[in-house]
Amino acid sequence: MGSDLPRQREDFEGDYAVHRLSQLDETQRRRLGAALFSVGLFLLAFGVVFAHYSGFAEGEKVDYFGWFPRGCMIGSGRCVPWYTGGQLIAVGGSQFAIAGALLLWVANQPMTWARAGIAAMLVWIEFVIIFGIVPSEWLNLSQGPLELTRQRIAFEVPSWLVLGNEVSISWAAVKDAISGAYNTGVLGAVIVLAYKIQGWGKEKPKVTPAEQTSIFGRPLTRGER
Repeated sequence: MGSDLPRQREDFEGDYAVHRLSQLDETQRRRLGAALFSVGLFLLAFGVVFAHYSGFAEGEKVDYFGWFPRGCMIGSGRCVPWYTGGQLIAVGGSQFAIAGALLLWVANQPMTWARAGIAAMLVWIEFVIIFGIVPSEWLNLSQGPLELTRQRIAFEVPSWLVLGNEVSISWAAVKDAISGAYNTGVLGAVIVLAYKIQGWGKEKPKVTPAEQTSIFGRPLTRGER
């Protein structure tokens, strides 16, 4: 019994954010949802405009949007273009907007067919972003401006590790490794989140202090004198 109590406490602390959000009252839920949704839409719109106009060639004027930065924001080695920064802003904004929409129109409300359809649509949009758009733009960036190709060698494997043979790793292999790690990590995060969200709306578990134990790991008991 004593060993189970610390584990229960740790499990709840890991779900604290889910529990706290599920306990918001109607006013708090609407205010937080509206704030996240509004900020998300603003960042999304700004990021899209920023990425679009910063993608034009340096020195090219486009109406009154000529003040957008052009070229590379990181120029050492390979070019990381400014429009990548705009894309990152747009992705961040989309996450705020989706979270706000879920709080506004789905969370802590009776589930109906219409509300279930909205939730399914929002989850589908999220999956398109994290599993479709982000990996696609990473390939465009890595194969384009960063030039992570098979012809460029990233590093040589020490010969003593490969029985005296010459083995080299190209930047294309590094690019694929990053892509694979991203997809695996995001898939794992989705599974964990899907599991954690099952605790939405559940009451906080009552956890009593763990029993005191001796130096030998046995529970301490009070004996009769």
